[in-house]
Amino acid sequence: MKNLDDLIPAERHEYILNLIRQNRTVRVSTLSEALGVSEITIRRDLEKLEEQGLLERTHGGAILTQRMRQEPLYVQKERLEIEAKRAIGRAAAGLVSEGETIFINSGSTTRQIFSHLGRFSRLRVITSNAAAIAELGDHTESIELIVVGGTYRWQSNSLVGPLALATIHQINASKTFLGVDGISIQHGLTTPIQDEAEVARAMIAQTRGALIVVADHTKIGVVAEFVTCPLRRVETIVTDANLDADWRDALNEQGIRVIVAEPTG
Repeated sequence: MKNLDDLIPAERHEYILNLIRQNRTVRVSTLSEALGVSEITIRRDLEKLEEQGLLERTHGGAILTQRMRQEPLYVQKERLEIEAKRAIGRAAAGLVSEGETIFINSGSTTRQIFSHLGRFSRLRVITSNAAAIAELGDHTESIELIVVGGTYRWQSNSLVGPLALATIHQINASKTFLGVDGISIQHGLTTPIQDEAEVARAMIAQTRGALIVVADHTKIGVVAEFVTCPLRRVETIVTDANLDADWRDALNEQGIRVIVAEPTG
């Protein structure tokens, strides 16, 4: 078996890919030491792998890129990372102010925001999330809830299409809370469904204030087919404690505030 410092470039690339698939992140300094080559050489290796769409470079290393091949169904997603999503929903609701008009799109993570809005006596919520009515319950007496019309998608428990877009385009919001399928430094916010991307883009366009993304750590580094918006439009990402430190640093470098939501008790 070859020593690591005897590997040819193709073999180094394979070693790097295997390591990043295991750990989701790699450091230039660690790879340089392990492979017995200069940090400049490692950076060139990472650049070539980034060109192939296999990873994304950060200031100190690289992070894994995962391609989403098909849409995950809502009934499956709502069973995953349940405690993390509850904590994220609670933390996101803490960013809402009395008297605001806010957009909330579809998703199993955004669903968790609704159950934490009951403390407000004056709030307007516009949403494409079909779970909103059940989650708000009796609080619809104090919260003005507007559920956009449109075509119901059971796959995402959401409302989409021209009627939904027409409603959104008539409203100006102070904040948008967006659930996503993928977050990538290079590719931005993405989703595998064009109709969902269109609804999200419409909400962003009608928002004069902050775009707040809610996503557990499994969405970080994922790239789906349709782009919602570039990462530079995002002000805040609310995520869970399992976010890799390298990813947090990379997001901070983009000027994004990262809020880590801790589960209670």
